[in-house]
Order: sequence, then C-alpha cells, then structure tokens
Amino acid sequence: MERDEPVRLEFRQAGPGDAAAAHAAYRRIIDHLAATADFPHWHTENRPTETEVQDWVDAGELYLALDPTDGRVAGVVALNHDAPDAYRRASWALEAPPERVLVVHALGVCPDFLRRGVARFLVDATLDVAREKGCRAVRLDTYVENAAARGLYARCGFADLGVHTLHYEGTDLDQFHLFERVL
Repeated sequence: MERDEPVRLEFRQAGPGDAAAAHAAYRRIIDHLAATADFPHWHTENRPTETEVQDWVDAGELYLALDPTDGRVAGVVALNHDAPDAYRRASWALEAPPERVLVVHALGVCPDFLRRGVARFLVDATLDVAREKGCRAVRLDTYVENAAARGLYARCGFADLGVHTLHYEGTDLDQFHLFERVL
C-alpha cells in the first residue's frame, strides 16, 4: 500500500477543553474500523468509551497529535502507569516499579491521517514522554489479530513478548501480545 505525504504534527497533553474533540476522534476511528478491518476490535467492543476518554483527560493522561495548520486531531494516545494484572506475570527484560514504566493505551490514528506517519509520530512522542517522566521502559499490549500494530511496535524497537491472557473489564477478548521498549 502506498504512503501519502507525511504530515507535520504537534504533540501535547489534552486539557479540559479537549475532551469532546478527543472523544470525537476516537469515534471517527471506531467508525472507520467498523467499515474496514477492525483488528483491534474497538468497534465490536465500543472502546474507548466517552467516560474513559474523560477520565484520561481529567487525570492528565491523554495526549493529542494535532495538525498545526488547522488544529484537527490526527491521533490520540493515553499514557499512564496502569497495567493489567497479567503484566505482573510477564517476563519483562527490565524489572521496574510501576511508576518507572509508562503504559500505552488506545493509540489511534484518525482516518483522514492514515498512512502519513502519525502512528510512528505518536510512538516516538510517547518515548519522549517516558524519558521526561524518568521511566525506564514503555509497555503495551495489542490484540492478537492486530498485525499492523504488532509490525509498528516491532519497527519502533519494541520487543514482542508473545501472546498472553489479559482480562479487561467489559470485554471477552483476552489474547494479547505484550510489548516492551527499554529506555
């Protein structure tokens, strides 16, 4: 598949006035996934919810990739130290307390910005946030069917720890690849 012209982006933490735009961005992503191949199963699971997005904004955990020419949201990602219980049983390359590990949640690219380097931009910006916060590693999981995401994280230097069983509230999906990038 051919790549479109890369887009120049700004990255910043979402503020209280950004919750509606962030949720709308997630809705566009979810609707696009419903019409195409929903490898992360956001459509079937209707996630992230408006409440989840608002909670991330309120906690200072949601970040936005913005098109500087018009302020449109190009991508979204939630970053915190909250990991599912199964993360404690994984064989991570680095032992670190939770406050020294940044966990990636719900990284998504809006349909108008697909194939323009936004996902890579979000990952690179996430690594920068982790370094600024003094984290020693970045960790995440992706549903087993999401080959595109697995490829992205591998290209970005993350180690794939294989398939693990994770339990998230409100979903029957439980097979996820775990990824780690030691900083």
